[in-house]
Amino acid sequence: MDFKTYQEKAKETAIYPKINKGFEYPAMGLAGEVGEVLNILKKVHRDDCEISYDYLAKEIGDVLWYVAQLSTELGLDLNEIAKANLKKLKSRKERDVLIGSGDNR
Repeated sequence: MDFKTYQEKAKETAIYPKINKGFEYPAMGLAGEVGEVLNILKKVHRDDCEISYDYLAKEIGDVLWYVAQLSTELGLDLNEIAKANLKKLKSRKERDVLIGSGDNR
């Protein structure tokens, strides 16, 4: 499955209140789901326990859903976002600036 198809399928399950411009709810949901992923990893570090990859994969799936919905609400194509991101990272790698800070590397 490609990102475009995923984005279209994810939209079929997008039932949430439209706040102001519509992108706020998925943006807040994305932050919450990323927090859940980090909380799992925190507990692995804190408790020195094994990672539940199945559980982690489900939470990462929720992150993906919210990324897709945020993109949809903003009128952005997730396939194009992915392509542009890889192009940016390839350029940074070729210029040996993958490591560092700042958006304009």
